[in-house]
Amino acid sequence: MHCTVDVNPELTDKQIEIILDSYEVWRKDIEKVGLTTFMSLFQTHPEVQEHFLPFKQLSQTDMEQSAILRSHALRVMATVEKCLSRINNPEKIKDVMEQLGGRHVNYTSKYDYIDLMGPQFVYAIKPRLEDTWNEELEEAWLQLFKVMTYHMKQGMIEKPVITY
Repeated sequence: MHCTVDVNPELTDKQIEIILDSYEVWRKDIEKVGLTTFMSLFQTHPEVQEHFLPFKQLSQTDMEQSAILRSHALRVMATVEKCLSRINNPEKIKDVMEQLGGRHVNYTSKYDYIDLMGPQFVYAIKPRLEDTWNEELEEAWLQLFKVMTYHMKQGMIEKPVITY
């Protein structure tokens, strides 16, 4: 496992504001956003799919129909929602994401794959925000994912929960 983590990223007040405003627009499509995020991840980085045992060797069509993928995508979106509900309290985001990172050690998640989620998520929400989409909005969401993944990776390093 790669064991260094960059400097602790933070969100500005302006980024928080535009993230929360835009979330209200796409939140009704949360299941589709989650599914699109993972389908895009597996299409652009097929090597990642091989590390998700339930999805290993599945075709794109089978993946789109997979109840397991839908369930996982919804859990990831629930984590995004948890972070959004704690967005004004960075310590609480840290706690949520470090615990999640610690659990992912059990799933043999690759440390370096964690950073791939932000760009895939942005790809998934962009069409739902096309009327208001701009570079500032994109950077704000990417920054939120930098915050989330930073703490998740810290949890993988510092707080692994080994159950095997």
